[in-house]
Amino acid sequence: MAVIGTLRQKLGGILIFVIALAMMAFILMDMGGQGNSQTRGTDIANVNGDAIPYTAFSERLEANENFMKNQLQTQNLTDAQKESIRTSTLNEMIEEKLKNKMYEDLGIFVGTEEKKAMLFDKQFQHPSITSSFAGQDGQYDAALFKQYLETLDLVDQNSGMTAEEKRAQWTNFEQAIYKERANNKYNQLLEASANVPTWMAEALYANENTTANIQYVYVPYNKVSNEEISFTDADLEAYLSAHQKEFKQDASVNMKYVAFPIQPSADDIANAESWVNDKFNAWQEAENDSLFIMASSETRWDAKYYTQESLANVFADSMFASSVGAFFGPVQNGDQFNAYKLIDKKQIPDSLKCRHLLITGEGYTTQEDVTALIDSLRTAIIEEGTPLASLTAKYSQDPSNASDGGDLGWVRPNEMVTPFNNAIFFDMEPGDVRMVYTQFGAHFVEVYDWGTTQEAAKVATLTKSIFASEETTNGIFAEASLYSGNNRNKESFIAGSERVKDALNVAKTANTVVGLDGNAREMIKWAFETETGDVSAPFIIGDNFVVALQNGKSEEGKASLSSVRALVEAEVIKEKKAELLVERLSGSDLNALASTNASSIQAANNLSFNNVTLSGVGNEAKVVASALGLEVNELSSPIVGENGVFVVQTIAKKEAAEALDLNAYTMRSSTYSTGVQSRLFEALKTAAKVEDNSFDFF
Repeated sequence: MAVIGTLRQKLGGILIFVIALAMMAFILMDMGGQGNSQTRGTDIANVNGDAIPYTAFSERLEANENFMKNQLQTQNLTDAQKESIRTSTLNEMIEEKLKNKMYEDLGIFVGTEEKKAMLFDKQFQHPSITSSFAGQDGQYDAALFKQYLETLDLVDQNSGMTAEEKRAQWTNFEQAIYKERANNKYNQLLEASANVPTWMAEALYANENTTANIQYVYVPYNKVSNEEISFTDADLEAYLSAHQKEFKQDASVNMKYVAFPIQPSADDIANAESWVNDKFNAWQEAENDSLFIMASSETRWDAKYYTQESLANVFADSMFASSVGAFFGPVQNGDQFNAYKLIDKKQIPDSLKCRHLLITGEGYTTQEDVTALIDSLRTAIIEEGTPLASLTAKYSQDPSNASDGGDLGWVRPNEMVTPFNNAIFFDMEPGDVRMVYTQFGAHFVEVYDWGTTQEAAKVATLTKSIFASEETTNGIFAEASLYSGNNRNKESFIAGSERVKDALNVAKTANTVVGLDGNAREMIKWAFETETGDVSAPFIIGDNFVVALQNGKSEEGKASLSSVRALVEAEVIKEKKAELLVERLSGSDLNALASTNASSIQAANNLSFNNVTLSGVGNEAKVVASALGLEVNELSSPIVGENGVFVVQTIAKKEAAEALDLNAYTMRSSTYSTGVQSRLFEALKTAAKVEDNSFDFF
């Protein structure tokens, strides 16, 4: 529901009696309940004492967001996309700090002459340059590159980029390829230094080629009932302390919350219906449908034609049985009212053949030159009738078809960008030639064949959304405020509503909360900055006012027993059962052990360090390793495995033959170096002192 567009401005005009109600509820509120905001510093991060100023981060972030918008062809990014870019940008800047210091220590740098070569020397030129400045033959054109550099400080008439934006884009590109070059040097150094020495190759060979055949008795843990064992919290704490690395946790917070949906009242719905009825009546008297829709409707004027199957409204069948000019509605569709008018009906093809001549303006010094060329082509093609196909080889800047008369072949609806699509399918017939502007430039287009045609309709839509009015919104805010003021502890908070929900283990960097559709960043920050049991004032999250209770925090580092109790209990139970089974499997005869434990003697052959799977049991690396260490016919002590406790007897062993060729093992160095490269950043970050202050900013 489109509700919150101007909500923050509306809240400034809350009615006096609503404020009074809320104030009455807050009189007894603990003034510290909202927490104390930390003083924001000027650095978003610090790496080994080297600061990353927020201003520098902000500039990089803006550049990365603009790049993403260009890639996605959108004006706005979603909250999730923004958060992803913020995270990657900060990691990028931290990584630069860490790697720059490492490169400095190793003497890795990109010199001035090397930089020039990457830009201008054909032998060493960066591939991005050679591919970006290719001529119509697909080969690198130095003149195009030179022209681009000479016009860096001029406005780009095609894209609308300012000189400053163009210069900044080029500078960022230069820095990126120089950074890539330094990184490649380091990776080459790393790859050359990573190797498998002879002793390691021999060990790898022996591990893979030494095998054993065994017999064993196995009792799974589930053969011991939970009633046969006991443990205390002290046992759980002891296990947790001994396995801290396995139970490290990120900072998180638990919350309970109540959402107060911002929904339109019956009066709001009636007002919207009255509005659309009035507009609908006025529409029937309007002289120009497109101007009326553009001035009155929330739905844009739509120039497309739709087949009966593709027309998505409840009157589709009636429209195709009606005459042009017929009106339909108004009708309520979910959270809006709609009314329609049948503007036109015509036959459109399911596919067509066309050709085009494209002028992008690339390679021309001034916009005047481009305009003059387009005007001369318009005169020749449209006014004088010169065949379009005869001019594409010389003038078209679409290299994919310029030499083929600009032929695009068969085209289906919506395969082309909207202006191009609408022109060829809705405004043209075979033999027509038109000029169309798109984001790619000026197109001279000719349609020369049609496929099967079918009837389609152009429909105008009058739309009015149903949203909560300011008065309704204020009332809901007052309700949420009263709930917050009247329920200042956990007991009353839970008892005060049947709509209390839990948000568990919410990370410090999270932006969303399960059960709420919207950005919950402010609520999450509040929860981390307050004490257990604190209750918030209402937050705006999506189409809701939300009141939260802070219900406990977990700090980064060692996990608390309460947060991982179930996992720890499972491991302690396994340990306790293993202790019992070790006692029951103590002995020197497999047959006797099998008999007394209601088990059987099983066999497994050709086990090695590369084959640690026991049929019907699973992977048991510890058991197989123990078997490979036994002498033939030697009986092991009880072995605590993954799935149970084992007693093993090795009945045959085959030692690895002398290796004649270890190349297959020494060649693994490249695999190891790749693994090191992929884990390098996290290793550097772990070893460094990195202070991340982003929580204070976002």
